[in-house]
Amino acid sequence: MTLDLQHAAQRRMRRAVIILVVLVLVLVAALVVIAVRGDDSGSNKPAAAAPKESTTAGPTPVPTLPPDEEDYVAPAKYVALPDGAERAGDLPVKFPHTPEGAAAMAVASSRNAWSFDPAKLKAGILTYSTATYRDAMATSAENGAKGNREFAGVPATGPIPPGAALNAWPIGVKWTVKGADTVNAMVLLRVTSVSKEGAEPKTTLVVVPGRAVWESGDWKGVPTDPMPLPDPADIGTSKFNEDGWLAIQEGNRL
Repeated sequence: MTLDLQHAAQRRMRRAVIILVVLVLVLVAALVVIAVRGDDSGSNKPAAAAPKESTTAGPTPVPTLPPDEEDYVAPAKYVALPDGAERAGDLPVKFPHTPEGAAAMAVASSRNAWSFDPAKLKAGILTYSTATYRDAMATSAENGAKGNREFAGVPATGPIPPGAALNAWPIGVKWTVKGADTVNAMVLLRVTSVSKEGAEPKTTLVVVPGRAVWESGDWKGVPTDPMPLPDPADIGTSKFNEDGWLAIQEGNRL
């Protein structure tokens, strides 16, 4: 996405920050719980990653971002994330042994997590999860798909309604190096969902935490401990820069 397209999208989009008062099975390499805080009182309780457990509930929109009239603010910093040297099916693998490589793995796995298809979620878990959690997490793929359906307003069971869709676009990333083989990363995503044909699309900003460890020649993910998460900030806003997000540039895409 070019800056012009980002600018246009930022102006026409109804952005909202949500609180997920729930555990939704997603993937930042293994199992990550999406915890997006937006509490007026400031007493936020981020969700914790918990193997084999997943409950779902409807998200509550909390409009906290600047109105569309605010002038577009270009990202202060970009990061060109490396590609994986190989692929496992449709998923990139074999990332460089660098912090950028760890971030690239986190971005790839979090992007793959937003799907109605449990087979796709399971493939991502098996590809990106550390061996310690891989098998246990893979058994929860069905719950993850169910959580994604409920997030998008799609019935939890039965055929996907015509026109229903769920897509995630990673727009920002930041990380903290904990050692040569451990990197904590946060991925900022713009998630768009449509519950059925003719329904109005819903766009949500989500911050997903993850931890990458170097294992068997590649970065793999482990469930993260509970941690305070920043309020999401859309690209093109001053808060995006103030919060230290790096705008993602992958190949020829921004």
